[in-house]
Amino acid sequence: MMDWQNHPIWSRLAPISARFAHNGWEWRIVGGVLRSIVMNQPIDEIDIEVVGVPIAHVAAVLGDMQRHGVVGTDKPIIRLHDSDGWIDISTTMHHDIVESTRYRDLTINALVLTPDGVLHDVHGGLDDISHGRLRHVDEAHFGDDPVRVLRLMRLAAQLNFTVHPETALVARRLLSHAPDLTPDRVWNEWRRWALSDHPRQGLCALHQCGWLPAYPMLVPLVSCPQDPVYHPEGDVWTHTGYVCQHAVVTGADLDEERRITLLLSALCHDLGKPYTTRVSAGRIVSPGHAAEGVSYAEAFLVVINAPERFVEPVKALVREHMAVFGAQISPRMVRRLAARLHPTDIDLWSRLTHADGGGSPPLPVRHHGAEVMHLAQQLQVVVDKPVALVRGADVLALGVPPSKRVGELLHAAYEAQLDGEFVDVAGGVAWLQRVYGIHPPT
Repeated sequence: MMDWQNHPIWSRLAPISARFAHNGWEWRIVGGVLRSIVMNQPIDEIDIEVVGVPIAHVAAVLGDMQRHGVVGTDKPIIRLHDSDGWIDISTTMHHDIVESTRYRDLTINALVLTPDGVLHDVHGGLDDISHGRLRHVDEAHFGDDPVRVLRLMRLAAQLNFTVHPETALVARRLLSHAPDLTPDRVWNEWRRWALSDHPRQGLCALHQCGWLPAYPMLVPLVSCPQDPVYHPEGDVWTHTGYVCQHAVVTGADLDEERRITLLLSALCHDLGKPYTTRVSAGRIVSPGHAAEGVSYAEAFLVVINAPERFVEPVKALVREHMAVFGAQISPRMVRRLAARLHPTDIDLWSRLTHADGGGSPPLPVRHHGAEVMHLAQQLQVVVDKPVALVRGADVLALGVPPSKRVGELLHAAYEAQLDGEFVDVAGGVAWLQRVYGIHPPT
């Protein structure tokens, strides 16, 4: 049994609660922080609700504290920041806890802790937590903010919960509002999905809620067949979910930006399969699906409002994720792969191919890119493409006047370098002299 009266959260809130008490205000702790405490998870932010007081009055009382300011319009909040994170303060006119929590999205987020140390669970949130269940509080108010459907996806991915069937039906009725969602809020939910520990569960929730049509590039993956010899797990949608889940393992040590890139690539890697899949000699094949999927990956990133910095890396990883198949692995192959992958790299490519190889249970996990990765380490091209050895100054020193010709020669030299024709600057200059018959002026 949780000892709410003596929980450390009260010490953190002491400076704020003292001011509330001085003014005789009624207040309570609400939202996801209580769910996190119950589930023994880290606390990222605390939500406080002050009852019957205008937000401007609360802001004035807290004005000398370190703060981010009052944000939002429909329901403005005061954002305070301390050494442990964020504290968000809002106001409500509902003294009755049952009535005030009707506006919460999910029962697991409708817990209320009052300053007397009593936890109020008026909608069965604790039972839903114990059963790993996402259930809406009030159907009418759930639809007030359709982005809550994407929050279902994100929370399912973060908590490894399932969506209650009745909540999924409510979510389905909100699909028509998907185009109206604020782009930044859409991206925030997808970003947090990509950083979750259970992305496959999030995708299952999105499908269950009937929101795949909001992302039409994903719809054809469902029921797109695969060869059962190599894909006993089933269709491309099922495979994609497992690949995303295994990407959590292969990307466990990545920073936030690279992990997002990896997960988005895992989600998009087979978007070209529905358009290339056919039966040949009695086998299901999808020739060219990697290249075919690039445009669909780009379109998906636009729909979820992914920042521009993710677009080219994801496209490159989608395009090249099958590069090892049918290729003779050699220094030339690895150098050229590294160049084609830019602005991403063989490290992320290797993690994606490893995740792909873990997406076909019950088959054992396969790492098709392991040999490429090993050779890339020897060539020192794991996290970048090969640096061009021959520079413009080297070409000009050969007597070539500044012109378009310089760029053409540099491009040719770089291609030769990737092919292994030379390994240093002197060799590159000698190659230009030999192949193009150009020599420095005497």
